[in-house]
Amino acid sequence: MSAANCSIGVDVGGTNIKFGIVGEDGTILVKSKRRTEVSGGPDAVIEEIAGGIESLLAESELRRTEIRSIGVGIPGTTDSRTGVVVFAPNLFWKNVAIVRILRRLYDVPICIAQDTRAAAWAEYLVGAGRGLDCVVSVTLGTGIGCGMVVAGRIYHGALNTAGEFGHQIVELDGNPCNCGGRGCLEAHAGGLAIVRRAKAAIPDLGALVHKASEEVEVDDVFRLALNGQPEARRVAGDVVKYVGMGLVNLININSPQLISISGGISNAPPELLLDPLVDFVRSRAYQSAAAEVRICRSEVGEDTPLVGAALLYRENAA
Repeated sequence: MSAANCSIGVDVGGTNIKFGIVGEDGTILVKSKRRTEVSGGPDAVIEEIAGGIESLLAESELRRTEIRSIGVGIPGTTDSRTGVVVFAPNLFWKNVAIVRILRRLYDVPICIAQDTRAAAWAEYLVGAGRGLDCVVSVTLGTGIGCGMVVAGRIYHGALNTAGEFGHQIVELDGNPCNCGGRGCLEAHAGGLAIVRRAKAAIPDLGALVHKASEEVEVDDVFRLALNGQPEARRVAGDVVKYVGMGLVNLININSPQLISISGGISNAPPELLLDPLVDFVRSRAYQSAAAEVRICRSEVGEDTPLVGAALLYRENAA
């Protein structure tokens, strides 16, 4: 394999860490996945990241020095200038200097970004957002967030907290959230919230999907809903309601041309998620924006944050 113009992308999620060697056109040449050892703290997760990178290099028969850069997407607030993860609630991280630690192992440029910002960057460069001025990528998974690219740059906000889509309040006295707040969108429509709500509403959920209770996943809930199970359909309907509220707020405030949706939950059957979401937005958002904004699943696919992380070096070069 030629290393010319290849970078390593790492997408750190609350459940899994994804790794990939990515070409400058966004093509993933080799990829792998590991469990996220959240309970072991930052050191254990960073050790898994380094181990995953080493395995990827071995599989591709590339040396460390042959890689252009390493980019890491993090599910939380990052400071791309200092290389510090400021706060990642689903990892339970605060002020983790991940770039400094990784630089001890790899003598190549290392970039970090919030995973949703990395996803937006990928969509802007090589996905549905090519040629547009304002692109938003919403990630629906264990956590919920969004990234924005405005006029060719990732938008961080003056306080570096832009894109906390999952932490807008959708229920005033709602469910507690890992961020410390209550009633956040993520606490009502994120992956953990969906499974938790389904387990509470469907006592025999595990038996219905032929799994142990602790092994039930979001896909199982949507599969039941697709098959007509009433409580599962109500759970899916609430996901549309809550995410739809968030999208309407996002569109009304930011007026984007494109909203792409990625993450594990985006794999739900379109008739249960994407189609009703589009209908919700068209009927509820400020009409001139609602009529123009395009809402679609990511063209880059489920690995959007990984691809964007690998291509972060292109923003620094811009």
